Amino acid sequence: MPTTLKAAGPPPTTVGTMDYAAIYDPDTDVDRHYTRATGRRIRRWFRPGDRVLEFGCATGLMTALFAERDVRIHALERSPEYVARAQARALPQTTVHEGSILEWTPPGRFEHVVATNIVGELDDPGAFLVHCREHLAPGGLLHLTANNPRSLHRLVAREMGLLDDLGAVSERGARYASSPLLSAEDIETLARAAGLICLHRSGVVVKPLTNGQLAELPDAVIDGLDALTRELPGHGALNLFIFAAEDAR
Repeated sequence: MPTTLKAAGPPPTTVGTMDYAAIYDPDTDVDRHYTRATGRRIRRWFRPGDRVLEFGCATGLMTALFAERDVRIHALERSPEYVARAQARALPQTTVHEGSILEWTPPGRFEHVVATNIVGELDDPGAFLVHCREHLAPGGLLHLTANNPRSLHRLVAREMGLLDDLGAVSERGARYASSPLLSAEDIETLARAAGLICLHRSGVVVKPLTNGQLAELPDAVIDGLDALTRELPGHGALNLFIFAAEDAR
């Protein structure tokens, strides 16, 4: 039976050939809740003066949360329209670059490399993880998210007979040419092969409903569902990982 599930988290704007700017607004879509919740978690690890590299910044919604800390940011986005919108935010100590993660060379090494909802969309995610590791400063951290196949809404759909494979691409994901979802264990295995160790793993926003249904809820309820990940860490809409280079231990 075909699934009508909705993917969690914004589509990756730095991979593939589709320009999402024509069909997707990260600032107004329900995905903004995942973006903000993720950004708030990641910036807890920042220290004053840290250098931050953000792959796939889109319109800069998460970048703006990072810029509220005393950090220096280089953000990459391939959509010219998104780049213009991110640059228009005029965020302090922030440079927004236009380019593809598969072709662009970051300027130096960073205390934090951020890659949200990207790794599961690449033909060679392992090579991308190596690329991220190579741009970590000594003691630096890689912050990575991916859609969670064990998200609560997917488990509910399976029990309802709407979904056979928890990793299957959703209807929305198919429109964005997404790949099947990687499990948390799959991602950690790829990371170990890339010379990375997992320091922390958590969930982002427990999602019991579709995106359309979540969009009808007040922000306070979404915040409550995000807080619920403390009780259900393995069933958030997104998995959030924090990795360090293995040789940095």
